[in-house]
Amino acid sequence: MRLATRMSKLPPSPTLAMNAKAAELRAQGKDVISFAAGEPDFDTPDHIKEAAVKALKEGKTKYTEVRGILPLREAICDWAAEHKGLRYDPKKQVVVTVGGKQSVFDLLHVLLEGGDEIVIPAPIWVAYEPVAVLAGAKVVLVQTSEENGFKFTPEELKAAITPRTRLVVLNSPCNPTGCVYSRKELERIAEIVLASGAMVLTDEIYGKILYDGEEHVSIASLSPEMKERTLVLDGFSKTYAMTGWRLGYTLGPAPIIEAMDTLQSQSTSNAVTFAQWAGIAALRGPHDYLKGWVAEYDRRRRFIAAGLNAIPGLSAVMPKGAFYIFPRVSGLFGRKGPNGTIRDSNGVALYFLEHAECAGVPGSAFGDDGFIRLSYATSFENVQKGVERIRAAVGQLG
Repeated sequence: MRLATRMSKLPPSPTLAMNAKAAELRAQGKDVISFAAGEPDFDTPDHIKEAAVKALKEGKTKYTEVRGILPLREAICDWAAEHKGLRYDPKKQVVVTVGGKQSVFDLLHVLLEGGDEIVIPAPIWVAYEPVAVLAGAKVVLVQTSEENGFKFTPEELKAAITPRTRLVVLNSPCNPTGCVYSRKELERIAEIVLASGAMVLTDEIYGKILYDGEEHVSIASLSPEMKERTLVLDGFSKTYAMTGWRLGYTLGPAPIIEAMDTLQSQSTSNAVTFAQWAGIAALRGPHDYLKGWVAEYDRRRRFIAAGLNAIPGLSAVMPKGAFYIFPRVSGLFGRKGPNGTIRDSNGVALYFLEHAECAGVPGSAFGDDGFIRLSYATSFENVQKGVERIRAAVGQLG
């Protein structure tokens, strides 16, 4: 059967693929620990679930405006004002999407076309590059380094921008590295972007998961001029443990939001109606639980970082946000296991899955083959067991 040639440019999500492999092995009776999924292991808070049930009982199950119900858009704009220092018109400058991935897909398709370039720091979340290619754009990857905390420098950004650059991607805190850009760093980036004529897509989905006193700053908040050149992506999956609810949003200039609304009207239409009402409860309800969640993530973060850094051949930069660690595994390249010589991060991930029964995602999926991503959004017991299994498996390599 013939498929459209565009599908050859679109690989399946490697994070979901590795998590599916782990689930398959578990179904076979193996005690696989999954460090693959970017998903909180906590449950959605009760007041959010209760709001969804209430909406269902009240018959709130019909279509809504494509861009979402106005009470949710108002709640989103109030949240942005309080937590990001940003003011938006809820009627014109926000669109509610079916998860953050739809925000990415729609935004890149309304902004990019053949001849455009998009600048993306690597390593970064797996979805940006393939969706940009699908939209017809040329992807310009800026390779970051451990020495700079996996953040691109202003000089590196300036060198990557050309007259064809349409969009620059920022993700802070970052998936997969956990890096967080400071206000000073963002100010220098903003200067370059404003001088270039490009726009910024800032993915702020992990903005409330921070450690060591780090501050989340939205580049859009730095000046009115920068706000007009920025699209802010956020959602409910990480802060509220609502990954399966599929609820995200984008804030930005009205013409771009209107275009996203038009594109969405020809694909999914509105996000699930009762989930939207739950989103209001999430934003306007209590957030005291989040302090405990972040404290537990922090405990796991410290343990996994210390444990991995104690294993010969591995090294890890301490993440400052989100719930991932991105250890260097290139020290294992050339080592021999039962299935032959390990040559890349995919080989390391497969070796860990088969011989440590731990699932991680190869760094090649994020744009840097020397690493592997491990999510510590799993129980502390699993983190302890996983580190010990990885240590033992590495010790068995020839």
